[in-house]
Amino acid sequence: MQRPSKWGEEQKYEVIRSSIGNALINLRLLTSSGLALELGLLTQEERETLLKAASIVQDVYRRAKERGVIR
Repeated sequence: MQRPSKWGEEQKYEVIRSSIGNALINLRLLTSSGLALELGLLTQEERETLLKAASIVQDVYRRAKERGVIR
């Protein structure tokens, strides 16, 4: 029996899978929407940095898929 404070292996993988997916979705939404720029919430330089971060997360997603972490 598992103790409540311990995560099972599948739960650990699910946290990684959902974190990668959520990061990618959120970064893409922020960078593809002109609204954040219009509202002055994001500068062009920050947008470019977030685009780079989205590219990195996409690479992490690809590697996770290759290794079978994400189906």
